[in-house]
Amino acid sequence: MTAIKSQRTTRMISGIAAVLGFSIVPCAQSQAEILILQSAADRQPIACDDRDVVIRADDQRYSLAGKCRSLILEGDRNFVSIELAAGATLTVSGSQNQVYWKERSETPSIVDAGSDNRISQLGGKTRP
Repeated sequence: MTAIKSQRTTRMISGIAAVLGFSIVPCAQSQAEILILQSAADRQPIACDDRDVVIRADDQRYSLAGKCRSLILEGDRNFVSIELAAGATLTVSGSQNQVYWKERSETPSIVDAGSDNRISQLGGKTRP
C-alpha cells in the first residue's frame, strides 16, 4: 500500500513539474562534502579527503592534508599549506595571504581576487 502511494506521489510531482516546465532528473547523492573552516586553526593537519574547502578567517595557519578538490580562501594574513587533487582550483580573496600548494601532476586553476597574496607551489615558482 505504501509503495503505491509513493508511486502516485512521484507521478503527481512529475506531472506538476512538467506543467510548470521543469524536469525532474534523479541524481545520486554526492559523496563529497564542503569543509568550512572559520575558527582558530588547530596545529594538526586537517584531513581534506577529496572535499572542497572554504576558509573564512584572519591571521590563521592551516595545514590541509589529503587531496583537496578546491580551496576558497576569504580573509587576510592567513598561511595555508594544502595538498590538491588533479584539476583542483584555488581562489584567494583578501590580502597578505600565503598559500602553498602541492600537486604532483598539474598546476591548479588559480584566481587571486585580492591584493598582496603569495600563491606558490611548495618548492616551486611563486604566482604573482
